[in-house]
Amino acid sequence: MNRSGLKVMAKLIGLVKPLIHVMVAAVTMGVIGFLTAIFIIVMGGIGLVTVLGFDTGFTLSQIGTVIVVCSILRGILRYAEQGANHYIAFKLLALIRHKVFVKLRTLAPAKLEGRDKGNLISLVTTDTELLEVFYAHTISPIIIAVITSLIMVLYIGSYNPILGIIALVAYCLVGILIPVWSANKGNHIGQEYRNEMGELNSYFLSSIRGLNDIIQYQVGKERLDEINERTTVLEDKQELLLKQEGNNKSVTDAVILLCGMQ
Repeated sequence: MNRSGLKVMAKLIGLVKPLIHVMVAAVTMGVIGFLTAIFIIVMGGIGLVTVLGFDTGFTLSQIGTVIVVCSILRGILRYAEQGANHYIAFKLLALIRHKVFVKLRTLAPAKLEGRDKGNLISLVTTDTELLEVFYAHTISPIIIAVITSLIMVLYIGSYNPILGIIALVAYCLVGILIPVWSANKGNHIGQEYRNEMGELNSYFLSSIRGLNDIIQYQVGKERLDEINERTTVLEDKQELLLKQEGNNKSVTDAVILLCGMQ
């Protein structure tokens, strides 16, 4: 049964419920950490304006103190945030692997005789491992980005509403529109890569299980050539994914620069 990406993500996010307190702590530390990083630059700008002779309400010593405190807090909070996120990720990976192996025990050994055994191996190894990125680098960073962006929009808007609107548009472009465009554009390549990986695993496992027959009929070179050919196809798909990632980064950086110039 095929389910939409949103339904799958909702199901995965539901697994975080027992560790919601750790997630809240990670988000809180992440928001404060990013604000300290931002205000290092902000205070640097205020310091420059102060040196030029404008009244900013801060002395240079106060500005220097704030920058030093923010710098120290940034390092501590970033480390603590990443620690909390990876604690969540690896706890949930252990839970997911347990669920997968329990299900496999009810299917094995008959299920492993089927043609999709390579996909099952990919599921247990590569696919499950990729969830670490989802739990450690996706859920809380998205929440952190939303909260931090709203705070900065309000902060910038308090000086000039037009600049606040420009900031909001920039955040929406970089945080919503470009990722959606990127996902739609590269989704088929990712799916093809995943399918090729499963097929390669299946073929390799079949070769190992039939090693005696391969030796008996002296078709080892043909099997090896086929494995090399499939590996080359997989590498080509990976190269397309990396190229797509580079294009996305270029577009994102260009939008950030253009919005910053405003």
